[in-house]
Amino acid sequence: MSMLSNGVSGLNAANAGLNAVSQNVSNAAVKGYSRQTVVLQTNDGALNGVKVTKFERVVDDFLNADIWRTQSDLNYYESYQDYLGYLEEVLGTDSLNLNDAVAELNAAFNAALSAPESPAYRQQVISSANAMVQDLQQLDGALTGQVRKLEFELEAVTENVNSVLQELADLNQNITKEIALGRDAATLLDSREQAINRLSAYVQVEVMQEDNGAVTISALNGAPLVMSGKAAVLSVAGTEVTSTFNTQQFSISGSAGGSLGGLLRVKSEVLDPARTELNNLVTTIATQVNDALAEGFDLNGNVGEPLFSFNPADPLGTILVNADLSPDELAFRGRVPDGAGGWQPAGGKGDNSNLVNVIDAMKGVATGYDGLIGKLAIQSKQVQASVKTAQVLNDKALASRESISGVNRDEEAANLLYYQQLYQANAKVISTAGQMFDTLMTMF
Repeated sequence: MSMLSNGVSGLNAANAGLNAVSQNVSNAAVKGYSRQTVVLQTNDGALNGVKVTKFERVVDDFLNADIWRTQSDLNYYESYQDYLGYLEEVLGTDSLNLNDAVAELNAAFNAALSAPESPAYRQQVISSANAMVQDLQQLDGALTGQVRKLEFELEAVTENVNSVLQELADLNQNITKEIALGRDAATLLDSREQAINRLSAYVQVEVMQEDNGAVTISALNGAPLVMSGKAAVLSVAGTEVTSTFNTQQFSISGSAGGSLGGLLRVKSEVLDPARTELNNLVTTIATQVNDALAEGFDLNGNVGEPLFSFNPADPLGTILVNADLSPDELAFRGRVPDGAGGWQPAGGKGDNSNLVNVIDAMKGVATGYDGLIGKLAIQSKQVQASVKTAQVLNDKALASRESISGVNRDEEAANLLYYQQLYQANAKVISTAGQMFDTLMTMF
């Protein structure tokens, strides 16, 4: 009977192989599907045929980890470049160029040199100052808008991370249950890998396989994100991201990676420094002009009033042209000692000696703007190069996994032919065993 049992075992093995081929071909177009193979083993004892030990997913944990790492890097740089590129474009646009606005104000001051008492020239100075302030307000609006967008995006990413973490915790539970019951968990395992792919786009993770089929997932700084069937909950306050697992809290802001890490880096390395530099520029321009005007006299012989007003705590967001200042009150006239320890106008209404001082005070006040744009351009170029490199590495990681775990139709066609022949051969063995048995029976 060993010949017959061997044939039956071979028939079952061939049928299992055909089922594996069928499963692979039918799921060839499914994203994230890992092809399966049938694992065969010789039955215990001599001449006892073959047995099917299991259906096995063809996966490589190293290749999966490489995908998760490169996916995280790619989203990190893409999120960073999204804001960096926008800011570079806004600050570099001709219509909002601070250098041009300062140059126009300087030109208005220079035009007034020929007739400092002229209402038209004086009004032109105030109009040019208003135009510069309007440009600064637009820059402030652009920066403020980016900060708000960043906050909304951080909240959205955090919510998405929490959703994926809970999904992974649920998958862990289902996978361990299926494995404990001896049932096939291949589909669930594929789903979990895809969920980790999505998670790695948001935050860089470390994944550790457990003996029961579950995975433990943590952030780069070791903060637990998923353990067995439990998931952490992320929360964001400004640009501080905290992970809460059970009752413990962990900060992951400094080691988030992924799009979350890129967004956090934008705040500290792009938006905040840009506002600081613009604040410094606004303070310099307004203070230099105001200080120079304070040393002169207006058409009515009064001490000069400031052209600009601003809050030192937020110069860019608060700078305005002095609404109480009339054209006649621009202090273009110079001053001389009045003999009593004070000052008096140096000349008549046509005197422009203090206007010369104002023009001198404006020299070089906006040179830092070009430096800011140049710095942003260099940063943008570097990050764009990093995006390209990360994209290439991620594509290679995906291709490497596909070459191992993906379905190759030519290979499956060869396997189909092999298992068909194996099936036919074992069927022939069974048929021959039957004939031999019948022959033996006729002998009695």
